[in-house]
Amino acid sequence: MSRILFETQRPLAQVDAGRADVACFVGLARLIAGAELPPAVQDWLALQGWVDGPFARPMDKITDIPIPIENYPAFTALFDAGGSALSMGTDFVAAAVRSFFAQGGRRCYVVRMGDPVNPSDADDAKAATLQYLLPGDTYGVDDQRGWHGAGHLAGLPDVSFLAMPDLPALTASAQTGTVGQTPSAPAGPEQFVECSNEDLTDTLPLTYAGAAPRLTPGDYAKWANAVQTVLEYLSDGSLREMLLVAAFPMPLDTDVTAASEDPTNSLTQDIHDVILKQMQEPPSGPDNNGEIGLDIGISSAFLQLAYPWLRTTGSSVLLEGLEPPDGVLTGMLARNALTRGTFNSATKIRPAEVFDVSPVLPEQETKVSATPLVWGNNSSKPLVERISLLGPTPGGLALLSDVTAFAGESYRPGRIHRLVAVILRTARTLGEQIVFASNGPALWARVQTSLVQLMTKLWQLNALDGDTISDAFSVRCDRSTMTQNDLDNGRLVALVSFNAASTIEVIRVTLALETSGTSSQNVASLAEAS
Repeated sequence: MSRILFETQRPLAQVDAGRADVACFVGLARLIAGAELPPAVQDWLALQGWVDGPFARPMDKITDIPIPIENYPAFTALFDAGGSALSMGTDFVAAAVRSFFAQGGRRCYVVRMGDPVNPSDADDAKAATLQYLLPGDTYGVDDQRGWHGAGHLAGLPDVSFLAMPDLPALTASAQTGTVGQTPSAPAGPEQFVECSNEDLTDTLPLTYAGAAPRLTPGDYAKWANAVQTVLEYLSDGSLREMLLVAAFPMPLDTDVTAASEDPTNSLTQDIHDVILKQMQEPPSGPDNNGEIGLDIGISSAFLQLAYPWLRTTGSSVLLEGLEPPDGVLTGMLARNALTRGTFNSATKIRPAEVFDVSPVLPEQETKVSATPLVWGNNSSKPLVERISLLGPTPGGLALLSDVTAFAGESYRPGRIHRLVAVILRTARTLGEQIVFASNGPALWARVQTSLVQLMTKLWQLNALDGDTISDAFSVRCDRSTMTQNDLDNGRLVALVSFNAASTIEVIRVTLALETSGTSSQNVASLAEAS
């Protein structure tokens, strides 16, 4: 032993709504017996209203409350990391949080909703657990009484990424023979023994008898419904700058003949079938207003799917030693935001502690199309164009694509959604500062100046295309952007149009601020050459 390191929960950082690297993990994690929340976390929860008052919830089980986590040891001080005598190989949240910090993440929240699922649980039991994780609509987004599961995002303004690593396990049909192997603890008192010349080869890590979650066509429908519920929640005006990062579940190949002849291509075809059925494309071309919507079902700019599943230095505690890739991708996106700017592609970020992928994809699925894609005709497209893929390259494993699930070019690059999110976050922060100001020309000029300063900074960072500022963006906030009805109701409206780097369409963001303090944004892409 060369050294001893002590790493504990750091003092909690101030909530900064302008950050673009913070993640929230919602799912199932096993609480360590006797674990207590650090004083700093208890103080933060009290400040948020979870300890006392009308929104108070029990602290003993640390369930359905957001816990800020600054490093992985802080997580393992409260929750089981997997591989314990109680584990079933389904500690997917623990693995995802570990990978998030291993990839370079610096802050996340964990919303524990119960213990990890037993793979042999009945389908109805898993379905009930799944509903517990999804955001509810009983009270509305702004009412803290209704913040459950993913609904806690409404009270976490600094979050950019949502991950729910248990979705595949909770939507997969129960399979037989999936009981975890329980490790046996050494018997007898601890004692020292003399060194010997015996074989000191490391023993193999604990493995589990069951298979990793694999979905049938019917299971994919349940998974897509759950994803769509979350996307509908994120489409609310105050949450539009958040992104769901989800692992695309592995398919259970039901065609025995095809699987035996060519297992890899058979599974790939299953994925294309799911995409065709669950990720519908919008009609070709813009609508009557010249605009293209942000989502059709789960073909949404608010969703980034990751595939295939991974073997990491910490995945041995999971079924088949396979880890859902959403934790890794979320950590890479966080590191990209911290080191390169969130509006840049994360494909330049190399994954850490990932040494294999499963299943291996055919080469044609990992290469970008040589010709421009045609959207709206449901034609087959390589997976690299629809899903954020990780795979081998001559330089090692890498992120091959950084794309959202949007079925079109304008918002398909993941960096475009994140660039829009930066603008929306900054506008929301500005709106909170001026909500009580008198709505008039002086305020309009102040808002326009602030937005011009933001867009100029983004242009200087090469997030926008254009040889000059006037080519890159335009900002208007005057009487021409507001109707008389807007003025009568104290509503301020600013219009921002910009050319994101390497795109062929103008993106327009309409920002509205109500006198009540609430804000809304309308984002659209205009089908016109920039």
